[in-house]
Amino acid sequence: MGDVSRETGLAGARLVVYLPDLSGGGAERLHISLAPDFLAAGLQVTFLVHRRRGALLDAVPPGVGVVSLEAGRPLAALPGLITFLRRQRPDFLLVNTEHMNIVAIWAKLLSGTPTQLVVTQHSVLSQQARRPSWRFKLLPLFYRCFLRRAAAIVAVSNGVAREMETICRLERGAVRVIYNGVVDERFAAGSAAPVAHPWLDGRRTVLIAVGRLVATKDFATLIRAFGQAARVRDLRLIILGEGPLRAELSLLATSLGVADRLDMPGFVARPLPFIRRSAALVLSSWFEGFGNVLVEALACGVQTVSTDCPFGPAEILAGGQFGRLTPIGDADSMAKAILLALDEPIEPAILRARGASFSIGTCAAGYLSLFGDLLRARR
Repeated sequence: MGDVSRETGLAGARLVVYLPDLSGGGAERLHISLAPDFLAAGLQVTFLVHRRRGALLDAVPPGVGVVSLEAGRPLAALPGLITFLRRQRPDFLLVNTEHMNIVAIWAKLLSGTPTQLVVTQHSVLSQQARRPSWRFKLLPLFYRCFLRRAAAIVAVSNGVAREMETICRLERGAVRVIYNGVVDERFAAGSAAPVAHPWLDGRRTVLIAVGRLVATKDFATLIRAFGQAARVRDLRLIILGEGPLRAELSLLATSLGVADRLDMPGFVARPLPFIRRSAALVLSSWFEGFGNVLVEALACGVQTVSTDCPFGPAEILAGGQFGRLTPIGDADSMAKAILLALDEPIEPAILRARGASFSIGTCAAGYLSLFGDLLRARR
């Protein structure tokens, strides 16, 4: 650890990672995975949350503190965040969601502390702004007004970065790209864990999909595509996730005559073993800032089919080199891509190598390099 600390020049620097809670979302899982690398670089790491709750509390690595602001929403957390910054004066505050980015900038300005603020964008800003709530509709305006006050801006894909620069009227290259880290030394063991599902016994050809049962994941198009492909091959489809469209999707499957070949077991805390035992993973989203589940499939050597949506999937799959890309909402094209992925699979070793390139270590190195740059600039 000492050698790494000297190499980065970050020994003793204090990093606070600001999250809503530790419930199990993508950002929370990412930073729990990154924390050991941050500690090894000599950083003092604290997770600052609105509420001290969530399934990942027990997964916080030793040596990482957890502090709660006891607030419900980002705006309600503003007074507590100001007080925290004034008392603790961390070197870096790393923030992970849109409204928390804005509130953190306000807190930084009002606290008058030298803390270096790093805001990150995990989703597609233009799509977030289309949500019905006024809080989301105002996001582009808030970003244009305040984002320049951050010490650094990070996006999880090139597409997200370039869109942010356009919407927020920033110079080209103002947003640094750090791809999410997915694969680490525990990945193989995690994917090999047992799965209690009758279809995953190796005797059936199973497609897998993962995500909340909401409109933006467009599982309706996936089910229609599955219905077409299932007329050509004997297939099964498992969708892991929960959400408000469960009944609607079940009715669709019944109307297409594939209800007996579709299973929606609900939210699964560890979907990786399901993915490893599938023949192909299908992502049908309207948009994805990155797409961790695609990387997980690649790292397992599993075939992938994804919509060519903004912005992450095309970057992960290198424009179709490592998986099939289809137009958004096009069930016919998706069905053909599914059959092609099964009939003409890409060599699993090639897929595993691509997946391994999105490692926790590479992601951590990107953030550590950024922190080092900021520390040197301040000095």
